[in-house]
Amino acid sequence: MDLTHAIVHVGYTLMLCALVARDVLWLRAILVAAQFCIGLYAWRIGVPSIAAWNGLFVGLNAIWVARIVRERRAVVLPADLRTLHEQHFAAFTPPEFLRFWRQGSRGTIVDARLTQAGAYPEALFFLLAGTARVTRDGVTITELPAGYFVAEMSLLTGEPANADVHAVGALEVVSWPVAGLREMREREPARWSRLQSVIGHDVVAKIQRRQPTSR
Repeated sequence: MDLTHAIVHVGYTLMLCALVARDVLWLRAILVAAQFCIGLYAWRIGVPSIAAWNGLFVGLNAIWVARIVRERRAVVLPADLRTLHEQHFAAFTPPEFLRFWRQGSRGTIVDARLTQAGAYPEALFFLLAGTARVTRDGVTITELPAGYFVAEMSLLTGEPANADVHAVGALEVVSWPVAGLREMREREPARWSRLQSVIGHDVVAKIQRRQPTSR
C-alpha cells in the first residue's frame, strides 16, 4: 500500500474513532485530524473540491476545539460564588457555572408572587436571601429560606405549578427565563443534564427537610 492510500485509511479510521468518542472535545479534535487526512488524500489524487471541503471542516472543528478548551480552562470564582457553586451547583464545572450564573437576572421581589397554582411559571428562581412561602388553597405548606429553587418541578415536568409561592417581605433572587432553559435542553443536552442534577440535589434537600417540594 502506497502512502497516498495509507493516508485515506488513517483518515477514515480516525473518523470511526470520532463516532465513538463520548467527550465533545475529543470528538472535535479527532475530526480535525481525520478531515485533514482525507483532505490531504483528495489533494494528492487531484480532487481539489473534496480537499477544499475538508479544509473547511478542519477549520470549523479547530475553532470549536479552541472554544471548548477556552471554556474549560481553570476559572477562579469570586468567594461568594465559590460557596454557591460548592453547595448548590457542584454538578457544573466552574466555567459552566459562571456562564449559567451570568445568564440569570438578579433582583429583589417584595411581598409578591413568584408562582401561581395552575399556571406555568415564566422563570426558574434561586433564592439568595429572604423567605418564600409556599401555599396551596390558602394553606401554608412550607417556607423556603435562601439556597433553594422555586418553580424547578414545573421546569422538569412541563406541568403547571401546583402551589402558590410568595415572597415574605423582601426576597433576593436570581432568575432564569424558562424559555431560555428549554432552548438549552434542545441545543445543549449535556449542560441541561447537569442542570437537572443540580435541581435533583435541591429536591433531595427539600425532602430531607421533610417538607414538600415546591413547583
